[in-house]
Amino acid sequence: MKRFSCAAAWLRRGELALWAIGFSLVGWAVATTLMSRVYQARQERAFFSPEPRREIATSADANPLVLATSADVDPLVLGRIEIPRIGVRAIVREGDDNTTLAIAVGHIPGTAQPGERGNMALAGHRDSFFRALQGIQCQDTIRIVTLRRSYEYVVDSTEIVGPEDTKVLDPTSETVLTLVTCYPFKYVGNAPNRFVVRASLVAALPVAAGGG
Repeated sequence: MKRFSCAAAWLRRGELALWAIGFSLVGWAVATTLMSRVYQARQERAFFSPEPRREIATSADANPLVLATSADVDPLVLGRIEIPRIGVRAIVREGDDNTTLAIAVGHIPGTAQPGERGNMALAGHRDSFFRALQGIQCQDTIRIVTLRRSYEYVVDSTEIVGPEDTKVLDPTSETVLTLVTCYPFKYVGNAPNRFVVRASLVAALPVAAGGG
């Protein structure tokens, strides 16, 4: 009887430990989602607020980048990505680190800035901001909205590559946009591949105060 009692006790402890881990993971996921939503809403209001703005030069070839002056603006925010047909709308932040990708779409360092000639690359999680990319199609419109301009791209192609295949981030002579997320979209755990969207710039339009 003692052996069975001990075994039952250990099983009970194991069950409680699993429940605790499960609740912790759910709590972490909920907290991350809430943090992301708060950040997105705050930056949407602050970055596109019709307050006085200042300009800085980003490169010799690019137009000056207009910066918002609100104290609430994250200095790493570049603007907003919109893909109207599939409902994507999210703040874009400089960086591809875990912190950035938890709260925004990340601009991959070393790639072109909005409006610059070359390859601008953005990364996003497949279970949050880029979940809808599984429904993207050629000829879909993608917009990158900054304080000064709305850059409009049209999707040329999609492809699936391995995580070590970084040629999709290589510089280009044309003005293009590359979106990268993990694949398969519904994979549980660390996904083995990457889903890549490539789009070409077709228009650059002025943005009214307030960011649309």
